[in-house]
Amino acid sequence: MNLTHNGKIGRLPKAVQEQLNHRLENGEKGGPLVAWLNSLPEVQAVLAREFDGQPVREQTLSEW
Repeated sequence: MNLTHNGKIGRLPKAVQEQLNHRLENGEKGGPLVAWLNSLPEVQAVLAREFDGQPVREQTLSEW
């Protein structure tokens, strides 16, 4: 069974993924989470390098 994630969030640093999971568990809504993720320099770097700078969207959270 392959547990690797190939999407945007799956390529983010583990620390960011863990923060995101914690915030999701605490019931934070998609819009504020997307804004938070897209504001992080480490997220911006991954998006620029691997996704042509396309931002994280709420759909991305649903896929995660």
